[in-house]
Amino acid sequence: MLNNTSIGLVFSSIGAICLAISTFNPSKKHMLLWQVSDYIFTLIANLLLGGLTGALTIAVSIVRNTLAITKRDNRLTTLILVIIQIVLGYYFNRLGYIGFLPIVASVSYTIAIQMTSSTQILRFVIIENMLLWFIYDVTIRAYPAAIMDIVITLLSAVSIWRFYQKKTS
Repeated sequence: MLNNTSIGLVFSSIGAICLAISTFNPSKKHMLLWQVSDYIFTLIANLLLGGLTGALTIAVSIVRNTLAITKRDNRLTTLILVIIQIVLGYYFNRLGYIGFLPIVASVSYTIAIQMTSSTQILRFVIIENMLLWFIYDVTIRAYPAAIMDIVITLLSAVSIWRFYQKKTS
């Protein structure tokens, strides 16, 4: 019989695969669409594994990415989403400083999405995000996600390196 942890690990694995696919998309829109897929699975995984601040942060991130995909995001909605993430994260955090890592990661990505359409800059922010999420995922025992956090960090770094190699050749 499967328990919450086992089911959470399955959802974490599916989400991690979706996030990995997002790193290879050349367009911002497709990158964000795959991230929404990741967020849905990861939200469920976080709830099953006891990561409430991660789940809340991801719920707000689904809204953020959906607004960005449909081009309905603006500075006001970005500010409102950042405030919602911080307030909800602070109120529901039960993991101390570790519980704030998803919030920091999401807020930085929210700001980056608002400020740039460059997939290269977004990849740099993804690296920062993955390192913060790695610590959080290990804490809540979302090991498939933690492994994928490292893989995505490395893949994003390779994508950045290849981009600059092509530019200089």
